[in-house]
Amino acid sequence: MAAELKKDGTVELTIEREFSCTPKAIFEAWLQPEQLRQWWGPTDDFTVTKISVNAVVGGEYYVRYNDSVGTVKDLTGIYKIIDRYTKLVFTWVMGVPSGGIPEETLVTLDFMPTEKGTKLTLCHQKFSTTELRDRHNWGWNGTLDKLARYLSKAV
Repeated sequence: MAAELKKDGTVELTIEREFSCTPKAIFEAWLQPEQLRQWWGPTDDFTVTKISVNAVVGGEYYVRYNDSVGTVKDLTGIYKIIDRYTKLVFTWVMGVPSGGIPEETLVTLDFMPTEKGTKLTLCHQKFSTTELRDRHNWGWNGTLDKLARYLSKAV
């Protein structure tokens, strides 16, 4: 995990992963609702219960998922950049339980072809605290592990 305090006082997180499939396969897994449903969430006990994706610049996405003890998470955002098979940028707003104010952050995914498949670089920016960044580091690593398992079965 690479992390850095930015000039505006926010914190960001960068994670790099290698996948043994094409950039197209990984890119589509992020935008196709039925694919997202199969791998989304930080651990295997998370289940997507509702999902919608309008995969155009300015389009919205929404994912509701829960874990085995009944914790429900709502996630929404807007697609800012969709460059097929190379870059995906979207806002990230996680619903906050008990009336808290949600924080909007920004996720950038870069897909780089390699000899073995694809290098995915995930940069999640504009966290207000290192604690929030660290929780997302745990969540993203678990989610990317699930994506890798899903893609290894799908390819």
